[in-house]
Amino acid sequence: MSQSLTVVEYLMQALKEVNINHVFGVPGDFAFPINDAICHDADLAWIGCSNELNASYAADGYARSHGIAALNTTYGPGELSALCGVAGSYAANLPVIFMVGMPSEATMASGKLIHHTLGDGQFDTFANMADAVTATSTVLSLDNAVSEIQRIFEIAVIEKRPVYIGVPEDVAKMEIQGHIPSMNLTVTPSTEELEKEVAYQIALQINLANKPVLIVGEHLRVHNAKESALTVIEQGNLPFATMFADKAFYDETHPNFLGLYDGKVINRPLREYIESSDCVIHLGALMTDFNTGAYSATWPENTITILGNRIEINGQVYNELSLNNIIKELSQLIVACTDTQYPHYIGLVESKHDAKEMITAASLYPRWENFFKENDQIIAETGTISMGLGMAKLPKGASFQNQTLWGSIGWATPAALGAALAKPDQRTILMTGEGSHQLTVQAIGQFARYNQKPIIFVLNNDGYLIERILCEEPKIEYNDVCHWNYTQLPAAFGIKDWYCAKVTTNEELDQALEMASKAETGVYIEVITSDMETPPLAANLAAQLNVARGLPVHVIPTED
Repeated sequence: MSQSLTVVEYLMQALKEVNINHVFGVPGDFAFPINDAICHDADLAWIGCSNELNASYAADGYARSHGIAALNTTYGPGELSALCGVAGSYAANLPVIFMVGMPSEATMASGKLIHHTLGDGQFDTFANMADAVTATSTVLSLDNAVSEIQRIFEIAVIEKRPVYIGVPEDVAKMEIQGHIPSMNLTVTPSTEELEKEVAYQIALQINLANKPVLIVGEHLRVHNAKESALTVIEQGNLPFATMFADKAFYDETHPNFLGLYDGKVINRPLREYIESSDCVIHLGALMTDFNTGAYSATWPENTITILGNRIEINGQVYNELSLNNIIKELSQLIVACTDTQYPHYIGLVESKHDAKEMITAASLYPRWENFFKENDQIIAETGTISMGLGMAKLPKGASFQNQTLWGSIGWATPAALGAALAKPDQRTILMTGEGSHQLTVQAIGQFARYNQKPIIFVLNNDGYLIERILCEEPKIEYNDVCHWNYTQLPAAFGIKDWYCAKVTTNEELDQALEMASKAETGVYIEVITSDMETPPLAANLAAQLNVARGLPVHVIPTED
């Protein structure tokens, strides 16, 4: 690259070279050089958000759909407001380029007391705070800008984690002298011979097994092995299941898909099949509390764990291997399995409900399952609403995003905005509870501002249902939320043409779903249920957790 560029122009060039088209953020005086550079670049779009937390959630959603995202705030209050969302992206292994506009080098060197600081003359405090939830961080100078931007971007892309770039306002405008290289993202060489040996051991265990089964998860994406792992599944005709955080990782219409495994919490036929297997392979799946049914999962003795660059097999642990290379080796070694006598995923079963009856979990979630279409991207909020959809069978090409591990309520509304901008040609469906929605509701206005037409369902069960079923006293006042007129919110945020409805009966729900399926505008539907109306997965998980913690069980578990 031979043209003359300023530091901030080179940073913009780097964003485009990793296929970033949108930057989410809130402007601020120290960030003006970055803000200006984004807005003056014809190939980048500034996506202004109502606050920095919303911006970080929107970047998270964009990264989930697009693969990588960018976030920009000002120094101090701006960056700290975004940090919760950045932490969620870190937990989910999502690369987010977090650019923070800082005071000038001269100001920071002088130790002057200046706004957006703690008044102590220290200017590295907030970057140090970000270190815990980013893969690496840097503060740019003219001397280090080229090498540090290269390093930072390489780590973000390879490790799939957020990274922090501090840009002093004067450094941003300085001109880089000499040759300016293009981005050069390299992958560390792997140990080829050992990888072949480990792949052979894994293949041998699978080929000798009578009933092998794979548990697949998001870390296949993190290590660029999603497609190669699917090749192994199909060449080996191997049955596979997912856990809650990894729902719809592969098409749920795939003939080898068994369904959702969540320990002893739900789905007895699948649980019995997996726990009686003579070879289980954990392939990129995290063994978290919600994934394993409050650690109630039981694995057979012959269980192989492949997570990132760490592999456990036959009592041996191997580190620093390439998961993708091992998966590709496996595809050459697997012998096709002929046993297809395994449980096939059927999804939710709808029972008869009178049209005039109030909406219940049993009548609601099967209707939502039937509403979804091929290639929908479904963004489901933390809590009972995402759990209610856990057992739904999604159509071909549909994706399901939830924040199971970090679990920050309010994430889904702005995340849906980011996902919609990343894939504007697909339907974006936001599923949120009203308590979570209240935290970040301003993002509704941004959908219309940026010409997006989401379908939004707000489940109003009069408070924090997930907290009611997990705490000691369900009706205690901290589980209550302010009562809002939800269907009037789109108009309050300047939206004039969306279809809005409030439904309390099955008949009203059916009518609203029909209208939503035909709508050419955005859709906003408030769904009313009673305050303790709980779907089976949430009820069973709460029972498991409460018994373990010595708390009463408030919702009767459902037999599966």
